[in-house]
Order: sequence, then C-alpha cells, then structure tokens
Amino acid sequence: MHKFDLRTIIFMSMLLTFMLSMMLAITRAHHKGVRGPGYWSVGNLVVGLGMILVLIQLDATRALFLPGVAMIGAGLSLYINGIQAFVGKAPDHRIPAVIFILLAAVDVYFMLVKHDIRTTVIIDALVFAVIYLVCARLTFSPDEGVLGNLFWIASSLFMMLALLMIGRAVSASSVDITVFDSFATWPVNAYTFMLGAVSQFFISSLFVLMLGYQLNQNLESIATIDGLTGILNRRGLEDAANKMQGVCKRINLSMAVLLIDIDHFKKVNDQFGHLSGDDVLKHLAATISNILRTGDVAGRYGGEEFCVFLPNTNENDASVLAERIRAGIEAAPFKDYDLIINITVSIGVADSVRAGYEFKGLVAAADGAMYAAKNSGRNRVTRYSEVATDRKSPHKLS
Repeated sequence: MHKFDLRTIIFMSMLLTFMLSMMLAITRAHHKGVRGPGYWSVGNLVVGLGMILVLIQLDATRALFLPGVAMIGAGLSLYINGIQAFVGKAPDHRIPAVIFILLAAVDVYFMLVKHDIRTTVIIDALVFAVIYLVCARLTFSPDEGVLGNLFWIASSLFMMLALLMIGRAVSASSVDITVFDSFATWPVNAYTFMLGAVSQFFISSLFVLMLGYQLNQNLESIATIDGLTGILNRRGLEDAANKMQGVCKRINLSMAVLLIDIDHFKKVNDQFGHLSGDDVLKHLAATISNILRTGDVAGRYGGEEFCVFLPNTNENDASVLAERIRAGIEAAPFKDYDLIINITVSIGVADSVRAGYEFKGLVAAADGAMYAAKNSGRNRVTRYSEVATDRKSPHKLS
C-alpha cells in the first residue's frame, strides 16, 4: 500500500474520531451524571495524536515516534477507565500512567540502547493486545436489549484488534530483520495502522451510541421515578402494573394490590414542618421496600399514599404481607437526632380475583378498602372482600 494512501486513510479516520470526541466531550459537559464519556473523549484525542505522531515520522529518526507509541497506549488505557466508569465501577487511574511509562521505557531501551526495533515492535504490539483484551472483557455483556448488543459489538471489535496486534507481533518475530531498515514500507505496518485507525472510528461511534442510549434510559428513569423517595412514581407504577397484569393474565395467575396511606400525615407537616414530612415519606418508602419480596413493585401513588403490586398473590397472602408492612412501620418510627415521629398507616388490599386485572379497577378496590380501614379507626389492614361492593370511596380523610 502506498504511503500516501496509508496517511490519507489514517488522517481521515482520525479526523472523524476527533469529531466524535468533541461530541462525547460536549455531551459529558451537559450530562455530568453520566460517567465514562470524558475518559473516552480524552482517550480518543490522545490515541489520535499518538497515531499522527507515529505516522508523520515513520521515515524520520526512530526516536521521534517514541512519544507517539506511548501516547497511543495511554489513550487506549483511558478506554478502560471510561468503560469502568460507564458500568458503575471505580476507574483505576493508575492504568494509563503505568502503560505510558512501560511503553516509553521499552521503546527507549530497545530502540536507543539496544537498537533492536524488532523487539520493540513485538512488545508494543503485545501490550496493545493486552489492553484490547481487557476492554473486550469489560464490554462483554450477556445482557439482552439495545445496550447489551452495543456492548457485544464493542467487545467483538476490541477482540478483533487484540488478535490484530497479536498477529503483528507474530509477523514481526518471523519477518526478515532487513524489513525494519525501512519501517514505513513494511506491509504489515501499513495494514495494522489502517485497520487500527478504521476500528478506532467504529469504536468511537459505538461509544456515542452507548452514551445516547444511556441518556435516553436516564430520561425514561427520571420520568418514572419519584424524585423524593427514589421509588416509582404514579406513571412508573402504572407501567409496571400493566406489564405485571399482562404476564399474570396470560398464565392465569392472580395479582394483588396494597394501597397504603399515612395516618394523620397533615399533622406531621403542621407540627414538624414539611421538610420533616418529606423525610418521613422517604423513611416510609425505605421501610416498605425492605419488607417486600423479590418481584413486588412499590411506588408513590400520591402525596402520602403508596401503592404496591404483588404478582402471583391472592387477597389472603397479600393481607399477610400488608400486616407485616403495617407492623413494621409502627415498630420503626422516624428518627432524626432528638426528633422522633411515630408513624402508622392504613392499608387497603384487593386482588384480581375480585376486582379484575385492570389497573384502575384494582386500585379503586384497594382504595375503598383503605378508606374503610381509616373509618374503622386507622392503623389497620382491610380487605376489599370485607367492604361493600360499591367502589366509590368516601371523601378523603386527613
């Protein structure tokens, strides 16, 4: 391959990579809650600059492209940090520094002291292969869905680049030593640079796609999560209930719902203030979540009302769980230094056997049972089957 063609391909790929790096950097600046893009953006820039340094100096004194090789290694190591951050792990910031120092030391020793470019090429290629293998391992995901597929593609690309670097090392170990007298004309050099640059562009594109999907998921999460308690809001609760209803109805399983209302919550706000009232709501949400079983879905239905959907559960079993929740809340008052607020709740229970699977019908049935519990003295659990069949709830009590 002609050197001009090689340079053209790499420069074009690096130009596109720089553009993607800018997109990642801009997105990172506007969405600081998403971790990872900053590392990828800087890593892309460092790798691109390193490849350009190596490329434009292939025919020059060999010592001149030593910083370029070390920069490429450090930039690739920043991919590792970015992936670690993106998946929620703590990035190990020592990795890029260690790789940079290792490659710089190897290249200086074997090129300037030993004058052995073959060994330099072999070690550099193997170090790059190890980095790519680590990236492949970090991005390998058995999860399904869009993000899982993007991770799988990224993992495959990293694995391909690792094999490419291993092939480069094997070729360098067996080729005639005179090839390295004119390093720029070594065919393997041209092909690995070209494939590496093109793969670099595709990996950067995948990073952008992964980031876009993650941001979209975060927006959906914001739309369905209650900002105060951290559990589902009414919209998220309805979405989750509809999915549960579809599954239970399809395989003929019952599902139940609990509607939980804090007794005399207005008095809490009036006596202790709304900030303490908010803390009570958060405390209650955490207490409920700790008692629920795997598969149960809890959400904040209204101001001081919480709703729990229970799959494969009838009214009797739901009542038992509701009583555990009622007793657990009563036994765990909210405490904040010297402030102690005792809390009780009234809980209405209904199931699909008596109220049907439809969201509104189930909640209306539980709502009627919950108000019956309040009218009977509060701090108790009432089943829908125990109250009148009229589902219209009385005026809400405070």
